Amino acid sequence: MTADPPGGALLSVRDLQTYFRDRQGVIARLLRRKSGEVRAVDGVSFDVVRGETLGLVGESGSGKSTLARTVLGLVPATGGSAALDGRELVGLGRREWRPLRRRIQMIFQDPVSSLSPRFRVSFLLREPYVINKVPTDQQVSVDELLDMVGLSAEQSDKYPHELSGGQARRVSIARALALHPEVLFADEPTAGLDVSAAASILNLMRDLRDRLGLTYVLITHDLNVVGYFADRIAVMYVGQLVEIGLGDRILAHPRHPYTQALLSCAPVPDPHLNEGHLDNVLGGEIPSPHDPPSGCRLHPRCKYADQRCTDEVPPLEDLGEGEMVACHHWRRIDLAEQPPVAEEAAAEPAAVAAAAVADTAV
Repeated sequence: MTADPPGGALLSVRDLQTYFRDRQGVIARLLRRKSGEVRAVDGVSFDVVRGETLGLVGESGSGKSTLARTVLGLVPATGGSAALDGRELVGLGRREWRPLRRRIQMIFQDPVSSLSPRFRVSFLLREPYVINKVPTDQQVSVDELLDMVGLSAEQSDKYPHELSGGQARRVSIARALALHPEVLFADEPTAGLDVSAAASILNLMRDLRDRLGLTYVLITHDLNVVGYFADRIAVMYVGQLVEIGLGDRILAHPRHPYTQALLSCAPVPDPHLNEGHLDNVLGGEIPSPHDPPSGCRLHPRCKYADQRCTDEVPPLEDLGEGEMVACHHWRRIDLAEQPPVAEEAAAEPAAVAAAAVADTAV
């Protein structure tokens, strides 16, 4: 089951699974112990409509980046389906992927390491045309690509290590845009940037979405980012989707304890707003996908957990209007008084980003 937004889906993911063989140490191999599975992505389903931004949120280790790499064919899927405009992506070979690479691209989390240090920016921006054998009349010049992301032509002669963090991020965006993609996966696009630079990148991405008609899947742990940018939010925990719906609705009134906890941890200008709501913050560490808990995977950390949570996996239940949640106690949570921090977290991202953008040129 998935949350179907209005209109036809450009990207459709159904029950996607990505399992890895557990790496064994020398002793385990000598004892001939059976290797286990790491269930990095374990049955995730969602749709993305053309022109929208879906924010994929969760702690480190929740499977967000692996999900993106699986959809893009960079990691083989164990099962399930991922389709771009009706064309199945899972199981395609390199030759079959080549024409589709022009339609779906990824902006990687570390822009410097994703750009070869041996080549100048000019070469790195032309390289996608060479790899994909794009005719000259369909290519955009290096200067135009740089201008599109707010960089001067002088940056074309630099090597990646000579760029600032914000400049490197812009070059990565320009490289992804070179092939005129329809869908962009952006993995932590503001990671490692200060508030001003981060706001500038988000403003740039929003402008490019509006000008070029791009569709984004925005991967982040930062609710301030998705609150400012995303139309809908999907929350992942230990390889599974636990809540999905309209961004404003989820930020203002979350129905899953994990989403509540993420909101309680979101930074707000007044620290006193969090007083009295620390009980929403999860204790302990996120469990390993190698050996996830039985039943609801959140139950060892959840204040609402009971025996049913330990024994039964909660289904992803359709609440209507595109909202879905996987929790046995969502009705109890829905009736409970929502913490003020949730409303503040819903309003704060745009305010924080807008304030930073006001003094930052894109």
